[in-house]
Amino acid sequence: MRLFQIFISALLTTGSLIALADHHAQNPPVVAQVWECTLNKDAAVNDVVTFGKEKVASFVEENGLEMNSYLWEAVAINDPYDEPDVRWVNYYPSWANMYAVQAAFDTDGAGLVEEFYSMLDCEKPALLASRNLMSDLVIADQKPMVAAVCQLNDGKTPMDAMKFNKQMVDVANDALGTAIGASVFVPAFGVSGFDYVGTFYGKTADMAKLMDSVRDQSLPPKFAAAGLQPVADCVNDLHMSHLMVTQ
Repeated sequence: MRLFQIFISALLTTGSLIALADHHAQNPPVVAQVWECTLNKDAAVNDVVTFGKEKVASFVEENGLEMNSYLWEAVAINDPYDEPDVRWVNYYPSWANMYAVQAAFDTDGAGLVEEFYSMLDCEKPALLASRNLMSDLVIADQKPMVAAVCQLNDGKTPMDAMKFNKQMVDVANDALGTAIGASVFVPAFGVSGFDYVGTFYGKTADMAKLMDSVRDQSLPPKFAAAGLQPVADCVNDLHMSHLMVTQ
């Protein structure tokens, strides 16, 4: 019940927070559907990405469906989330869109579903609420992505996490001249063990700048000077995010 309450709270209350933080970033939350998968024998990440970019993208366009899809390739992942090779992530503007996509793939797209499972062995999907925290999405065929799996500190909420992450990325972008993006995922159904996941992503050159500025300790003092105080205890994972379907 607590997870469901957090999810509903995220859907209903975060708009005012982001609007106050930046009136250009009034991005509504979306439904994120995440399959955790291992590659079947003889299947490669590039095979899955090509399948998504060509066949799935064409099917989505031809059927007037509304969704975006990414493949998160595991690079360096902490236990207990280190077993999947990849995570196939669909984003939907609404629950109605999700069910419409599901119905289309259950009927006319059944052949694509069969091809999907010929390459991947997946768990049942988890469902989360996701919110883009920045004014613009970072669009690239592939981009490094840090996923911070977090437990909130006592008295803190997902709204506090969104505010902190956005401020942190704003400071980093100003200091480094980068265009790093950020999102927050709050668990809804079929997933537990954390309060939220904060993702940070960008073009490879920008992400290299970000990670090097943490490595050489030039960026943390700027966070301190901005008065930023962590709101959660987090473990950081590294993925490569591959764009497959975008609208």
